Amino acid sequence: MRVLAQAVHYPKPEHRADLIAAMGRLRTASFGLDGLEEIGGFEDVEGDRIVAISVWASAAAMQAGMPVLGAAIADVPFEKWERQPGSLQVFPQVA
Repeated sequence: MRVLAQAVHYPKPEHRADLIAAMGRLRTASFGLDGLEEIGGFEDVEGDRIVAISVWASAAAMQAGMPVLGAAIADVPFEKWERQPGSLQVFPQVA
């Protein structure tokens, strides 16, 4: 069963570009990850947040791939770059 992971970030205006650059590093690190079908970052301009998504072939693929993605952004000081803590949710595909 496929799963969608969604991370929501609330960048401070002065760190918006930093956060987007970090997401670019994450995307680069994702190339070739087994079971990763889609990855990307999207901006909610009205809510001033960045939403990152990844679609995985299975929960097991996500569990195996997430450490690789996490390592790519391990140095990101989210607590300094964001106005409020971000969130991560995982959704199984139902249709």
